[in-house]
Amino acid sequence: MLVNSKREVQASTRMIEKASREQVRRQNRFVVLSTLRRHTTLARVDLGRLTGLSLAAVTSITADLKDRGLIAEVEEQPNPDANTRGRPRTYLRLRDDVAHVITVKLSVDRVSLALVDYTGHQHAEAKFMVESSDMGGDAFIALLAQEIKALLKAEPLRARSVMEITVATQGIVGKRNGSIIWSPTIAERQVELTAKLSKTLGITCTLYNDTNMIAEALHRQDAEKYSGNFVVVYIDRGVGMGIFIKNALYRGETGAAAEYGHSPFTPDGAACRCGKKGCLEAYIADYALYREAQKLPKETSPSAMFYGPEYIQNLRARARVGDAQAQKVFTDAGFALGVSLARTISLLDPSRIVLTGKAMQAYDLFKHGMNKGLESSLLAPLLDAVNLEVLPWDEDFILQGLLIKALKHLDQALVH
Repeated sequence: MLVNSKREVQASTRMIEKASREQVRRQNRFVVLSTLRRHTTLARVDLGRLTGLSLAAVTSITADLKDRGLIAEVEEQPNPDANTRGRPRTYLRLRDDVAHVITVKLSVDRVSLALVDYTGHQHAEAKFMVESSDMGGDAFIALLAQEIKALLKAEPLRARSVMEITVATQGIVGKRNGSIIWSPTIAERQVELTAKLSKTLGITCTLYNDTNMIAEALHRQDAEKYSGNFVVVYIDRGVGMGIFIKNALYRGETGAAAEYGHSPFTPDGAACRCGKKGCLEAYIADYALYREAQKLPKETSPSAMFYGPEYIQNLRARARVGDAQAQKVFTDAGFALGVSLARTISLLDPSRIVLTGKAMQAYDLFKHGMNKGLESSLLAPLLDAVNLEVLPWDEDFILQGLLIKALKHLDQALVH
């Protein structure tokens, strides 16, 4: 019995070691693919330098990836004016015909689509306006599927190799079942978006919160600056948050983590778009500024407010020329933001908080109230330890994050 037990332990140990080695090799393949995607073409020696892998490991991994049809060799074109000898240098690149993905960005009344190849290059796009906030889930999914089919019809050759559709939306999304639990983009709740869209189109579909995709994009853009534990706060017509913990996006158990705009700011407070009262969004989003500027009762529903972006622009202009009432609107909103940021710092202890979104065009007006809220709610040592950054808004942040996720999924599917 002891001999058999010893043999079983040895066999089990060998199996674990083999699995560990294969896991490391698989992870290294992902690292090589990601590095090639970032730098387009690289020689093997440069690939080793950038990844930290030995030349022998790079040679073995790239040979495997070439056999799988994922990468190709490109010979350096000789320069007729240069007096060089020897064989031309060989470079490696990703093959753009391996597979394609479609990214979908859902906003209030607007949808953006893009068809992208395996290298990350965009080949086609489509944008359309839609009153989705008044539509039911099935009607919206049918419309979305129709527009995706139209995009694919315009690119028939590339359409054949589309392996994934990746969607970003405002609101609360379910990580396990890919449903939109609540979003201002669709009137209905608990919309089974990914399952129904995938069934209609026959393509795998995944769903993410839009602010999470901003955090992904920043981490990919500058992994040294946006590393460890950091938070992104997005403020516009709504309010969202993305959290990175230990260099990984944190979505929580169900995917609803960091639903910042709908965290309670004050009990039984102002009416929010989600139907609840006292959410943070109801104090700092565009409609909150409008309600305060118009001196409407706090119970006034956002759906009963009718204004355009020019109203908010005018409100900013009035505040900047000394209108005391307009200045108070931004100061009060800034104070609410500061208090909520203080709670975030106390709970998560992030190294960096990034504020972005169109609302940051008025950061100079928010700043005084925000600092007052932070200072009144947080111990000075905790506040001093956080790097607070204001980042000009770029629509491409969400699309970049979506693409990172989609291509990562492709790598995982193609590298077994």
